[in-house]
Amino acid sequence: MPSLRRTRKKLQKQVIRWTIWLGILLIFVLGMFSGFSWVERQVRGLNLPRTIARVNGEEIPRQQYEQALIRLTQFGSHRLSPQDWAFFKEQIFHELVDNELLRQEAYRRRLRVTRADINKRIDELVQLQLVSARQQYERDKDFRDFVRRQYGSFDALASDLRRQLGRQRSAFEQDLLMEKLQRSIEQEVKVTEKDLLDTYTKFRLRHIFVGFDRFLPKGKQPTDQERAEAKRKALERAKELRERILKGEDFAKLAENESDDPVTKRKGGDLGELSLDAARWRLGEDAMSILPKLKVGDVSEPIESFNGYHIVKLEGKRVEPPEDYNKVRYRCEEKKCGNIWLGEKGEKKCPKCGSTKIKQIGERKKELLDELKQQRVQERRMRLLRELRERARIEIYDPELKAIAASREGNTEEAIRYYREALKIALENPEARRHFLFPDLIHYQLSRLYMGQGKLKEAEREIRKALDYSDDNELHIQLGSILLLQGKKEAALKEFMKVAESSPTPSQRLVLANYFEQLGRKDLAEKQRKLAEKEGGSGGLSIPLTVR
Repeated sequence: MPSLRRTRKKLQKQVIRWTIWLGILLIFVLGMFSGFSWVERQVRGLNLPRTIARVNGEEIPRQQYEQALIRLTQFGSHRLSPQDWAFFKEQIFHELVDNELLRQEAYRRRLRVTRADINKRIDELVQLQLVSARQQYERDKDFRDFVRRQYGSFDALASDLRRQLGRQRSAFEQDLLMEKLQRSIEQEVKVTEKDLLDTYTKFRLRHIFVGFDRFLPKGKQPTDQERAEAKRKALERAKELRERILKGEDFAKLAENESDDPVTKRKGGDLGELSLDAARWRLGEDAMSILPKLKVGDVSEPIESFNGYHIVKLEGKRVEPPEDYNKVRYRCEEKKCGNIWLGEKGEKKCPKCGSTKIKQIGERKKELLDELKQQRVQERRMRLLRELRERARIEIYDPELKAIAASREGNTEEAIRYYREALKIALENPEARRHFLFPDLIHYQLSRLYMGQGKLKEAEREIRKALDYSDDNELHIQLGSILLLQGKKEAALKEFMKVAESSPTPSQRLVLANYFEQLGRKDLAEKQRKLAEKEGGSGGLSIPLTVR
């Protein structure tokens, strides 16, 4: 076995990176696997599906979902409100789905993790832990003495660490698989200097916008089929307008008459100058690849954005690279200096100490290319994940998650039905709370759904039932807002005062200030604002319902 001193020297550059990675990994590993058997035993007595969903036929076990929620409670810095729980349950579910989709994509690409890969990772972590343990002692001798007393030898210590880490081989396998997928994505992304200069190009553009809304039914929530039909009709319309332009019609006049963008149509569709990034957010993701290929005077094919199609005419472009684009990076080799700076090519001495012992260590252009490559890799990964989601067949079995999905899609009655199903399970068995099925949270969500329908009596009934289980401030704020909508101002004020007198968070104080203003109590509103500022500002502000 190599000496500890040689090991420490070899790993010195990796310690920070591996320490961060190890901390994240251990949290994941301990959370994901330590409680699986407990969850499995407890769920047997409940009418809860052991599989919360299937993704393209592959199961997502309840264990994974509940252990993620357990980690949330263990490592969170504050008590979660009903509103927090609703948000995090949805986010955790989507993360589990995304992880499964990426795992399936890795296997589709024939990426595999071998036993040797896992053993290598374990060996690296063992060496890292040895180095980290040594850093807790001032002298090597003290550390060696400790190891001999506790383990007998360094080999025995290393074997013990290796044995402990070996219990989590499946977690290492998943992590290594994701690393291989990341490298596979990186290989797909090629970035040239032209791509880099394109990011510093200003494009002068006009556009005609054809919105999906033009073809959607009015006065009702459109179905998925109606949305798809509206999208098809918008594309057809955009193609027709482009053909008219190519046949000689004036772009600006056509934009004035046909564009669905009320701001730019008055200016003949003039968008002014946009960078490539600004064009992406304004026109859609495909603008990144389409605009650099256009010549001045060209009219693009329809570019899809989140709410319609854009036909774009390029009227001019200019390149403005940063001032340091052609500079190089140097380092002074003088031990007492070590200065690092950007300078012109061919510099001979350090501007700080005057030493001629300098070394060129990089080029700014290359650094910018590397940054762009990482940005494009991340964009490619997100685009891949979006495509995987669109193609995925996701079947949800957990009633609460079904309700969350239905609510997100605007299917209120369906969401209410699934929440009722989840509530029945929660009320029939007290153990349900240990599986994060909370009656107060379900009543809270039902109340919000009824409010969205304008059924204030039903909304009030549900929120009062939630308060039978929890005295959470968010519930009192919700009840107060419902009472205020019903014109019961005194009762609403009473609920808001309960919150004000119970040490609310700064964001809750700002919500209360808004409601106190609506109730004509400017004195109470001002007091809450001052307390919010004193106690920590407005982080995490929830916007209250405005009553007119």
